[in-house]
Amino acid sequence: MIPATIAEGSIPPGFAAPTSGACRWLVSLDYDGTLQQSSSSPISAEFFEQMQAWRAHGVRWGINTGRSLNYLLQEILPCSPVLPDFICTCERYVYQAGTDGRLHPAIEHNELCHRHNAELRAFLSSQLHSLLAELRRTHPQLQWEPAADDPLSIEALDSPTMDAIIPHLLPLVSEGHTIQRAGRYMRFADARYTKGTALELVRQTWQVAEGNMFIMGDGQNDLDAFRMFPAAWCAVPAGAHAEVLDWLEQHPEVHIAPENDVLPELRRWFRRRIEA
Repeated sequence: MIPATIAEGSIPPGFAAPTSGACRWLVSLDYDGTLQQSSSSPISAEFFEQMQAWRAHGVRWGINTGRSLNYLLQEILPCSPVLPDFICTCERYVYQAGTDGRLHPAIEHNELCHRHNAELRAFLSSQLHSLLAELRRTHPQLQWEPAADDPLSIEALDSPTMDAIIPHLLPLVSEGHTIQRAGRYMRFADARYTKGTALELVRQTWQVAEGNMFIMGDGQNDLDAFRMFPAAWCAVPAGAHAEVLDWLEQHPEVHIAPENDVLPELRRWFRRRIEA
């Protein structure tokens, strides 16, 4: 039975696939717009079969998302035979499978993330409240809502709406702060914690060479990981956000996957990096 709420920092219910031997190759996938196939079957059975077949080569995989742990697991637990080998949530918190197959939180790292972002929340709270009230008054046509579980986040009707909102939020960004953006979602965050830094902790813990990594995502928040790991095989779906596709014009080494499906690009990577 899935708990009604899975708190950030807890051990997620369920287990990763059994493994033996070291992690040699690391696959990191964004969730929304990348790994997610549909709301009724968010990850295909074929994907799990492929990941299982590659475990003998030392391939381990995970989800690196802006979603909270609860928001992610409530969707994938009902239809996933196993958990990923690692999960990075809110672009900062890290969970990795131990020898018992459970995903354990990186306690010291996660607590530091939480404290620093709580300090940011306290610093920005009144300013953000005033700015959003003004935005709602002056631009009533823009449809958005504060995120239910994060006072530093908002959810817009769609990505173009968020494009229109972002310029009004930029005055709150100062040194050490950043806006993490993925399509119609955004949050203010401590700039020391990104999808890139979360993935770096996973990489270091399992001692995986940077060139042995596969990273795929479609949102602006995925650029932090692409920039941090230039030797990795980095890829974006053809349907990625326009800002991501614009960035790719200056980075031809990043692969554009013509299919909006991770498997064809993963198989290209496997043939060229592992089988080669």
